[in-house]
Amino acid sequence: MKEAYPNSIDFLPQYVYNNNMLKEFQGIEYSPFRVPCIFGYVYLSKPNFKPGVKTDFCLISRKDCRRPGRRFITRGLDTDGCAANFVETEHIFSQDNKSGSMNVASYV
Repeated sequence: MKEAYPNSIDFLPQYVYNNNMLKEFQGIEYSPFRVPCIFGYVYLSKPNFKPGVKTDFCLISRKDCRRPGRRFITRGLDTDGCAANFVETEHIFSQDNKSGSMNVASYV
């Protein structure tokens, strides 16, 4: 059933801006209109570190929606310990070896 409704995925509520609206459909597990909206950025690149070695780089960032705001107005922590304008960023490097295997490194 998940193949028919790929938008019905598990998500972390602190990164979904329309989480309050999605709570209304909490009992419906698979639905085409249940789409989480995440404010983020994805960058894909193929850097050439070593000639002849295929390398892929992926940068993924997503912003926490619990304390959004403009940079100079929203600052510090709240009483729950949520930082203002917090962004989680992950770097993923993958490199093909000559032996046919692949090395993958991920940094959060």
